[in-house]
Amino acid sequence: MADELVLYRAPGTRSISALWLLEELGVPYRMETVRMQSPGYLAVNPRGWVPMIVDGATRVTETPAICLYLADRYGCGTLAPKLEDPARGPYMSWTVWATAVLEPASTLVGHEFETRRGSWGFGFGTLERELEVLAGGLAGGGWLAGDRFTAADVMVGSVVGPRLFTAELPRLPWLVAYFERLEARPAYQRAAKINWPPEQFGDVKPTPA
Repeated sequence: MADELVLYRAPGTRSISALWLLEELGVPYRMETVRMQSPGYLAVNPRGWVPMIVDGATRVTETPAICLYLADRYGCGTLAPKLEDPARGPYMSWTVWATAVLEPASTLVGHEFETRRGSWGFGFGTLERELEVLAGGLAGGGWLAGDRFTAADVMVGSVVGPRLFTAELPRLPWLVAYFERLEARPAYQRAAKINWPPEQFGDVKPTPA
């Protein structure tokens, strides 16, 4: 019997990135909906946060690591550039950049940490500067790997969409257009319906509209 791929997730969370990528890959998987920090889930994942995937004997936490693993394991050459592909380096960088840079840079705007950035040794610039870098990354063809949609777009889009919705990111026309391209993908729509089920979240959904 083949090893089973299991996604541990909770509604309305960062599980959207793993859900979305799994739907893009089209591989069979099973979902376990859990309550974070509950004793039962802590027995499986000592950190207690979602998402987490279990693929046979392999366990992976942290959204960029999950996306890199899944794309390499099930989509190498399509959703993940191959090792010898020059696009591999930027692809990996953007995948990690999503939560290591864009997420905190947008969170810190207006807070004391923002004004004292230099003294804290942050590894990223202002939100304005980081968005300029993102705009440059998209200039080559609309996706972060030029004309190829990859798991890097899944990771970055998973941060951009909710933060456009909460106004933590500005509604720049090019940024809204990028997310509109992402949310038009059938795999995103399926994942979003699972992550933000209408019966629980109503008509509220993390889109820039």
